[in-house]
Amino acid sequence: MIDNSNLICNDLLRKFETIPKKVDELLPLINEPLLRKLPVTSDEGIIYPELSQYICTKEDERRSMLAKIISNVLCDTIDGQFLGNKSESMLHYPLDSMIRIPLETFNRFLGNVLPIEIDRDDTDSGTTTIGTKRPDFLCWTKDLLLFKGEEKADANDMNIARDELIDKFNILDSIFFGEIKFMICYAAGGLKIRFYAIDGSEETQKRLIALTNPLNARNLLDRITILRTVVNIARIIMTINDDIPDTIIPLGKRRKLGHSFITFYADSVEKRVLETDLPYSEDLDSRVKFLKSMYQHAKDYTGLVQVKKGPVFVNGFYKIVMKTRGIPCVLKTENQLREMTKCVLAGLVRLHEKKFVHRDIRLPNILYVPDSPENSKYVLIDFEHGGYDKQKPNEPLRDWDENTLTSGKRYTLRSDIYQLGKLLEKHSDLMTTTGASFVNRLKSKYMSATAALQHPWIVG
Repeated sequence: MIDNSNLICNDLLRKFETIPKKVDELLPLINEPLLRKLPVTSDEGIIYPELSQYICTKEDERRSMLAKIISNVLCDTIDGQFLGNKSESMLHYPLDSMIRIPLETFNRFLGNVLPIEIDRDDTDSGTTTIGTKRPDFLCWTKDLLLFKGEEKADANDMNIARDELIDKFNILDSIFFGEIKFMICYAAGGLKIRFYAIDGSEETQKRLIALTNPLNARNLLDRITILRTVVNIARIIMTINDDIPDTIIPLGKRRKLGHSFITFYADSVEKRVLETDLPYSEDLDSRVKFLKSMYQHAKDYTGLVQVKKGPVFVNGFYKIVMKTRGIPCVLKTENQLREMTKCVLAGLVRLHEKKFVHRDIRLPNILYVPDSPENSKYVLIDFEHGGYDKQKPNEPLRDWDENTLTSGKRYTLRSDIYQLGKLLEKHSDLMTTTGASFVNRLKSKYMSATAALQHPWIVG
């Protein structure tokens, strides 16, 4: 029999007319009635008369995947096997059956109309501890963390779960949320659950707004309310999807970028690199000590990444936690190109004072930090290929060419300047004649970073 889940999803999930950006605009949408009855497999509307206005069994829908999922949510006896269980990991099943699985099913049948990515924190933090910095449940749409959840195994710890909603990822920074001023969330204790929103308006940071009454998954009508809320969350995701900028940084998402594993937190960025992938790590202790000194030398200086903790080596990983949070650097005008160059040169002046060289000056290693002062919006990051002036590197990087090193195969302070010139040359279409002359001077290796800051193209 044909699975009609796609048709059902199209009937059930439609964009709202209003694009919500604030909590006040979100509240009426989250409680909208269903656009149609939910499909079920076996006349559950007759078996449970109190559900008849919310569900229906149709011959052409009863064998659909969506009908099977809804019937499982409504009719599965979930309380007996989880009652008294103190492990959060065991709580995942009933919550996932009502929240994650319906969302992923909608995504499966609607595709790019509902682009979501769901993850869980793997740490079971028990019933009373905060555990990690990541929420238990995370759902992104186009890298925007719109929906999260905190779960505790014991119903008596519902208040702890609620408090953790505002303890983790509570600042709705524009680099993570753009113009969206809310995050939908839920707190669960045992089989009790309540949906909230974090109000992200500047004057009310950390304010938690209840979106539903307290719900108990042992109650069939409450399960319907949970499903309706999840359906409306999916509709909200569909509605705001086209308004999410491509530059959003994925809060809480673990990303693999090259050899690095990056996790973005509300106040920091964690970077991990496997021991085998850390450059120049033949003597690991010595390498970590060197990188620590290089990052420490960058402290409080314009144009350079700022570190919160580390670097250290732990459990087979090189790990560093950075304060600096920014977005990929996109340059569209000569003024932007000039400002970026000025910031990077200021950073290189500081590094070169102690004969440190970066050795990997490329656009992906320069971030744009929107909320920084005007003269420090661009930041040079990723020191992991760094070294000292005139050292012989073990092997060349892909962006180097025959002019990067000296004739003796050494990387010098002027090699950094040459690589910056190559970066700028790729944007020659944005530059005036003075800018082109500046690039030639950088590539000639005749200028230090200090001298480059005095060039007419820089000072104007």
